[in-house]
Amino acid sequence: MDLSVIVQIVPTIAFFIASVLIYLTSQAIYRLHFSPLSSIPGPKLAALTYWYEFYYDGYQGGKYTFKIKEFHEKHGPIVRINPHHVHINDINFYDTIYAPGGAKHLRNKIRWLAIDLDAMFNTYDAALHRKRRAAVASPFSKQAIRALEPAIFEIINDSMGRLQKLANHVAPNLHAWGRMFPWVFKFIEKIPMSVLAVFDKRLLGADKFDKEIGAQIKEVLKTDEPHIGIKNVFHEMRDSKHLPTEDKCFSYYKSEAASFVAAGTETTASALTTLTYFVLANPDILHTLREELKTVMPINSTELPPTSTLENLPYLTGVIQEGIRLSFSVPGRLPRTAPDEELVYKGYRLPPGTVISQSSYLLHTDEKVFPEAFKFKPERWVNDTDFHIRRHFVAFSRGARGCIGINLAYAELYPAVAALFSRFELKLYKTSGRDVEFASDRFIGHKPEGSQGGYGHGADVLIDREHEAQSHEPLMRHTLAPELLALFKIVNNVLDLTPLPQLQIIHSRKY
Repeated sequence: MDLSVIVQIVPTIAFFIASVLIYLTSQAIYRLHFSPLSSIPGPKLAALTYWYEFYYDGYQGGKYTFKIKEFHEKHGPIVRINPHHVHINDINFYDTIYAPGGAKHLRNKIRWLAIDLDAMFNTYDAALHRKRRAAVASPFSKQAIRALEPAIFEIINDSMGRLQKLANHVAPNLHAWGRMFPWVFKFIEKIPMSVLAVFDKRLLGADKFDKEIGAQIKEVLKTDEPHIGIKNVFHEMRDSKHLPTEDKCFSYYKSEAASFVAAGTETTASALTTLTYFVLANPDILHTLREELKTVMPINSTELPPTSTLENLPYLTGVIQEGIRLSFSVPGRLPRTAPDEELVYKGYRLPPGTVISQSSYLLHTDEKVFPEAFKFKPERWVNDTDFHIRRHFVAFSRGARGCIGINLAYAELYPAVAALFSRFELKLYKTSGRDVEFASDRFIGHKPEGSQGGYGHGADVLIDREHEAQSHEPLMRHTLAPELLALFKIVNNVLDLTPLPQLQIIHSRKY
């Protein structure tokens, strides 16, 4: 290259480098000293750059939740965890962040998942979310779920004798990468599932689901006439007066179906897997639970009592609540913004648009509320006469965006736990507490890598014989979580993704 050309471009390069350095320096000064959040305590590196959060969540694999707990122990109940995100650990402020909605207290979301799924759960705008939620609220009401009780019981009874085997795999924390590099996942989203399945055989089930759910949606969209008889969730959305017209389309319905399957399977199965380990690891708990179940389920009876009867059993309820609490299914931050409202916490002013969150993991391990927080103690719920513990229980979140499937989750858990521990003699097999420990936050809580309780897997158990039965069948070894995941074919097995009749059954009601 001619020397004169080099001489000419050197000033341009120097100007570019100087401009970048000036920009980064001014941005750093602003974030540390002039940002409205600059007075909020926390590590300076976290306030300075998003790379600090990404190091723990992306590189180390979902570890930032544990780091945030350290921040709170050092700095108090409010900390700044990245340049624009404030984390609060105080149940008294929970309902302010996760407000019930209404025009005065709108709460928007930000992009938090790797795949920007256009579904109700992932809707950022509060007003649009309210319309989309109203369109599918009816099938998830307690009354509608109770009407499905015979179908749920039939599936549970059928699943008690089934086994499923899942392939073991370790999933990286893609959500952290998606937040840091959204453009990469925007590109991936445009690739057909059938193409992705060519490169990763584990996606073959997802591709099958994609095709089958698409066929069901197309069948629903053939006509605009209101559906008479049993309505699945697609009929509900198509016939809804709440859902915006532009959402009544193939792509939105398919995104919503994927959202229902993902949200309604792994979380509930994780809770059941966790509680099953702890019940089997503690003979006194198992004995107390079985004695209580005998009051509504006579020995040798295979008939399940109504869920409303099971819900009135205090010890069973304690077992289920502890299972949900210690499974840490969605343990980390659920960010919200108040677009039109300044929030104030202990004198700290949080301008409109500030990203704010709390984490259920921190609330559910607060020793002041849950003494010996990591011990499985169903009696803590039995003795909760003043509802102090229940007030601190946020596994399903709260407010306008609280989990829409809460009634369904309990409708599955109560009969499943009752059937499992009244009918079978189970023993743990080469399993320890490590197999159900919470090790990383990848939106869904993950177990330690290499453990029996890794993602999609659970404790190994020995099924000896039906409880109290006369026959003594040989011991059989089964992996617990695949067996338990089978119980939730109501919403589909999230790893198998063999879908449609189950999805149609669960979101249905008669007119």
